[in-house]
Amino acid sequence: MANKIMVIDDDLPTLEVMDLLLRKINHEPILVHNGWDALRILRKEKPALIILDVTMSPIDGWQFLEELKGNKELKDIPVMLFTAKHVWPEEYSRYADDIIGVLEKPISLGELKTALEKFPPKEDSPPSEDDSRRYPPPIRID
Repeated sequence: MANKIMVIDDDLPTLEVMDLLLRKINHEPILVHNGWDALRILRKEKPALIILDVTMSPIDGWQFLEELKGNKELKDIPVMLFTAKHVWPEEYSRYADDIIGVLEKPISLGELKTALEKFPPKEDSPPSEDDSRRYPPPIRID
């Protein structure tokens, strides 16, 4: 399998679907049902990407990002937001440099594959001055 991708979501059926989808496109999923557990796992496992639910508990996606970006060993892991409600760039502008994309639920296999091809992990991407990477658009394929 290719890159390890951590999916953090408090909805177990969503995690099960993401497990199937990621495996189908040759990625190794690391499934975590809350932000605190994810931070503990990240001390041992360093995925190529984190797909992060915004609305969850006991800490939400924004609080998780604060913790992640405050840790010098973890702050360089790229994050893609994963949300059922539309997230406006203004809502995540504070984290714009740390977020490589936004996925809106529900997601299909094609949408996920396109997102992962369009926004590769930062270490594989050449640095860019392109402003479109500052405020990544929601990924929708109709």
